[in-house]
Amino acid sequence: MQINSLKNKNVRKYLILAILTVVILTSVVFFILFLEQKNVSEQVLIKYNVLNLDESLALEEINNQLFSYLYIATGTIFVILFLVIAYFLFALNRNEKEIKNMRVYIDEIAKTDYKIDIENMSESEMSNLKNEIYKIVLELKEKSENLAKDRETLSNHLADISHQIRTPLMAISSMVDAIIANEDKLDENIRKFIYEISRQLDQINWLVDNLLKMAQLDTKTVDFNKEDTNIRNLIEKIEKNMSIFLELKNQKLAININENIHALIDSKWMTEAIENIIKNCIEHSAENSKIQISAIQNPLFVQIEIKDNGSGISEEDLPRIFDKFYKGKGASNNSFGIGLSLAKSIIESQNGEIEVESKVSKGSTFRIKLYKIK
Repeated sequence: MQINSLKNKNVRKYLILAILTVVILTSVVFFILFLEQKNVSEQVLIKYNVLNLDESLALEEINNQLFSYLYIATGTIFVILFLVIAYFLFALNRNEKEIKNMRVYIDEIAKTDYKIDIENMSESEMSNLKNEIYKIVLELKEKSENLAKDRETLSNHLADISHQIRTPLMAISSMVDAIIANEDKLDENIRKFIYEISRQLDQINWLVDNLLKMAQLDTKTVDFNKEDTNIRNLIEKIEKNMSIFLELKNQKLAININENIHALIDSKWMTEAIENIIKNCIEHSAENSKIQISAIQNPLFVQIEIKDNGSGISEEDLPRIFDKFYKGKGASNNSFGIGLSLAKSIIESQNGEIEVESKVSKGSTFRIKLYKIK
C-alpha cells in the first residue's frame, strides 16, 4: 500500500471501516464464546451428574471444549481479517490503477488525441466517468472545429466588407481632391464645405480601418509576422510617422532607449499600437510640451514606457480607459474611444500587457511589457 494513498480521505475511510468491521466481528465471536462457555459447562455437568465444579474430570472436559472453541474462533478471526485486508488492498490497487489510467487519458485529451478504447471499458464508476468525459470532449472538439470555420468565414466577410466600404470612399475622396485642385474657381463658402468633407472622409477612413482591425483581432484572424525588432529604430520610425501631429502642437518626443534593446514582435502591428498611445498623449498634452519614451529589458520582458505631462486621467475613467468605445471626460469630440482599446488588443496578442498610471493635471505614464517567454 502506498503511503500517499493513505492520505486520501476515501482511502482512510475505507481502512477505518475495515478495521471497525474486524473489531465488531471479533467482539461478536468472543461474546458468543462467552455464552457458549456457560452452555458447555451446564451440558458437561449434566452429563456427569456433577454438581460441584471442583471435580477434576468435569473441569478438564470443560477446558478442552473451551480451548477447542477458542482455536476455532481465533482461526475464524484471522481468516476474516485476511480476507478484509486482501479485499481492501485489491480495491485500493484497482482504484489507483483506474485513476492512473484516467490521468493518462486526460493527458492524451490535452494533446488533442480524442481516441478511446471502448473494448477495455468496464462498468465501474470510473469508467462511466471516462465515458462522460469522452462525450464532452467530442462535443468540445466539434464546437472548436465549428468555431474555426466561423472565424474563417467571418474573416472572409470582413475582407469583403472592407473592400465594399473602401471602394466608394476612395471614389469620393478622389472627387473631393479633384475639386480642391480647382479651388480657385470655387466660392469661399463652397471651399470651406469641401475641406470639411475631406476632413470627415479622412476620419471615416480611419474609423473603418480601425474597426476592421479590431474585428480581426477579436476573431483571432490576424497572422502576426514576428521578427527580432530593434526598439529604438521602431520608436524613431514612429516619430517620423507622428511628425505632423507633433508639429501641430509644437511638441517633441524625448527618446531615451538603448540601441541594444530588441523584442520579438510584429513591428507593423506594434507600430499601430504605440502610435495610438502617443496620439492619446499628444491630444491630452499642452503645446510646446515633451512626451518621454524610454525602454528597459531584463531576462523576462522588454518594457516600453511612454510618459506625458498632460491633463491626466481621473480615477473614475482610469479603470475603463482601455474599454472599447469608452470616452473619458477629457476626450475630444472627434474621439471614438477606439485607439487605446486597439493598442491593448495588439499588445496582448503579441504576448504582452499594458498598464497606465495617471493623476489629474500631472500627466499619464503608459507601460508596455513584451514578455520573452509565454
